[in-house]
Amino acid sequence: MWIFEFLHVLIGILWIGLLYFFNLVQVQSMPKMTEEGAAKPYTQIILPRALFFFRHAALWTVITGIVYYYLGLRSGTVQGIHSWEIMIGMLLGIIMAGNVWFIIWPNQKKIIAGELEGDALTRAKRYAFLASRTNAWLSLPMLIGMIAANHGGIMAGF
Repeated sequence: MWIFEFLHVLIGILWIGLLYFFNLVQVQSMPKMTEEGAAKPYTQIILPRALFFFRHAALWTVITGIVYYYLGLRSGTVQGIHSWEIMIGMLLGIIMAGNVWFIIWPNQKKIIAGELEGDALTRAKRYAFLASRTNAWLSLPMLIGMIAANHGGIMAGF
C-alpha cells in the first residue's frame, strides 16, 4: 500500500509543480518570448512535452490517490481516510484533473497545432488560462485538505 502513497505524492508533486510553472513562469514570460521570437520554438518543442507530463501526472495522481484511498479504507490502517478534509481534497483534485483533460488540454492542443485564428484563438487561450488559474487556486485548499487529513485536521494545534 505504501507504494501507492509514494507514487501519489511523487506524481502529485510533478503535476502541481508544472501547474505552478505554467501559471507563475510561462504566463509571465510569453509576451517577452513573443517579442524576442522565442515563443514559436518554445510552443513547438518544450510546451507539448510539458503538457504531456502535466496531463498524465494529473491522471495518475487521481488514479493512485483513489487506489490508495480504497486500500486504506478496506484495511482501516490509514489515518485520515474517513475525514471530511480528505474528501474535499479528493473532490478538488478530481475537478482539477477534469479541467486539465477537458478544458486546458483540448484548447492547448488546438493552439499548438495552429488550428485557430482571431477570436477563436483568443477564446481558446482565455479558456485554457482561466482553467489553469482556477486549478492553481484550487490547489491550495486541496493541498491543505489532504495534508490536514493525516495531521489531525485543519484545527489541529488550536
